Amino acid sequence: MEHRDHDMVTAEATARQNPVSPPEGLPRDRITALKVFAAHPSPQLIALALAAALITRAVIAEFSWVDAAIALAVWAYFPVNEWLIHVFMLHYTPRKIFGRTLDFHLPKTHRWHHGEPWKLEWVFIPRHIHLLVFPVIAVLVVLAGNWRGPLLSGMTIYLLLGLHYEWVHYLAHIHWCPNNAYYRRRVQEHRWHHFRNENYWWGVSMGLGDRLFKTAPTVGEVEKTGTTGTLRGNGRTL
Repeated sequence: MEHRDHDMVTAEATARQNPVSPPEGLPRDRITALKVFAAHPSPQLIALALAAALITRAVIAEFSWVDAAIALAVWAYFPVNEWLIHVFMLHYTPRKIFGRTLDFHLPKTHRWHHGEPWKLEWVFIPRHIHLLVFPVIAVLVVLAGNWRGPLLSGMTIYLLLGLHYEWVHYLAHIHWCPNNAYYRRRVQEHRWHHFRNENYWWGVSMGLGDRLFKTAPTVGEVEKTGTTGTLRGNGRTL
């Protein structure tokens, strides 16, 4: 798809230059979907970090109500975190500062993702993000002192939810989806974000952020653009 690198790709442009449904060659069954997902470096790295956090937390032991409170807080905050990252980081608008354009690689790759929504290369979290985040996590754990155990509990939940985020986002960009109303709803809303209006449905693995910030309208309330009229809002169409 041809577009200027600094432009946000609109849903209309995405629909005009891409099929609304996944093309041939993407996973159509559970086994293939799992194999392709498990073979990608991003889920592998997150799973490795998750295992390390879980094992380290188990070795430290000494669990208390603080662990449960932090884990619950992380779980409650995650949909807001997901929404904020999508709105302000992934959809960051390049700006001119002293005549030079300030842009970053992460929003660039997300614009490429909107330009080619069925290309799995752009679906997963870029590896350079892991290279930035995981060392920070390691330093925080080392410096946490007496709070190391509860911090690891929170990290474990966050990484688990991060892995689930990758899974749900992946499902939205392949043929196969579990026969589950929750996942089908998540897939449908994310495809509306790509093909109906890129200014709504920012949540990926969770929809609570959209409900809190009023960015999940009834699909009929959002004007159809381009070929997005082929997407129906009956809650089941993928």
